[in-house]
Amino acid sequence: MLGAYPSQLIEKLLREGAIHGADKAHVQPSSLDLTLSDDLYEIQGVMLPKHGETIVDVLRLAQAKKIFFDQPLACKKVYMCRLNEALELPPMIYAYANNKSSTGRINVQVRVLCDGVPRFDQIPKGYRGDLWIALSPQSFSVKLQPGEALNQMRFFSADTRLDVEEHQALYQAHSLLYHADGSPYPYNEVDFDDGGGITMTLDLSQDVVGFVAFPQPDKILDCSRRDHNPHDFFTPMYRPENKQLLLNRDGFYIFSTHEYISVPPEFSVEMIAYDPTKGEFRTHYAGFFDPGWGYGQKGEVHGTPAVLEVYPHDHNLIFRDGQPICKMRYERMATFPDRIYGVNDELRSHYHTQRGPKLSKYFTNPALQPTPPPAAPALAATFTSTLST
Repeated sequence: MLGAYPSQLIEKLLREGAIHGADKAHVQPSSLDLTLSDDLYEIQGVMLPKHGETIVDVLRLAQAKKIFFDQPLACKKVYMCRLNEALELPPMIYAYANNKSSTGRINVQVRVLCDGVPRFDQIPKGYRGDLWIALSPQSFSVKLQPGEALNQMRFFSADTRLDVEEHQALYQAHSLLYHADGSPYPYNEVDFDDGGGITMTLDLSQDVVGFVAFPQPDKILDCSRRDHNPHDFFTPMYRPENKQLLLNRDGFYIFSTHEYISVPPEFSVEMIAYDPTKGEFRTHYAGFFDPGWGYGQKGEVHGTPAVLEVYPHDHNLIFRDGQPICKMRYERMATFPDRIYGVNDELRSHYHTQRGPKLSKYFTNPALQPTPPPAAPALAATFTSTLST
């Protein structure tokens, strides 16, 4: 069975001892949630290990400071934490890690490191050893505790990502993109990327088109709570009259796509970071979508929009309604999953009902979709001009 591992094959890895310290309850349709241990350090900056070098060696060289979770992790500081999970992978199995959606939407950068591997988020075939994460809150300080899951890991036996022709054939067999009214995008209106994948575009047509947060080190988000007031951390952005928004280079933004994407259960989807040649910004910490996202069990769901986390790099950017924002690349599962995203309540699928931009699960009313006041266009213009200062 070649491809991305679904839940039942991940559980088999647990039973066979290839994954240590994991809880079966943390298995998702095509990933395993990774959890924080109490082994936490503050560091001045992230240092990748050399071949043959352990993360413990790196921490010693970096003069890491042992700390505890009784205090919040400060905005803009960098930390290293050992994960509860460790691996003894079979020779042909490898893995990748991604932020969970809830982590990306509060702008906490999380990258996995492992012994002797000078790369982030990539676990080589047959790896045996501990797992660590480097984490850094970027918009506000966060209160965490051992056992919290900030990222997730996917396991593979082969690279089964589709090429452009395979994406085209799949679209002819399944409507993969839908409009908000549930009608499918015709095949001839879909932009198939030459590198493999389907292009998605930015939606600035809704009443509330997105949210923005600027660094607020004094604000503390407690991740054990689900009742934070979103207005304390984010500002809603209303539909701009001229169909464009100015993004400040210091801001962190949450938007959504025009297209509602559907993922048949035989597949999962990787969201590809936008091509740097098309604009210096990064979209989406959480880089994949589970089998069944926007599809349901038998295609009864006609898509769900993708929510994007966007942060400009070195300069302000102007985003326009309908501009390309990311691409989705489908990949085959090794076998049909026994769990499908959004179908079983016990999977805790927080975002399968999202419509438009939606904040993380830590906030009350995370969709935050109020009806704009009568002067909404003027508010949008005022907000845009504020961003430029």
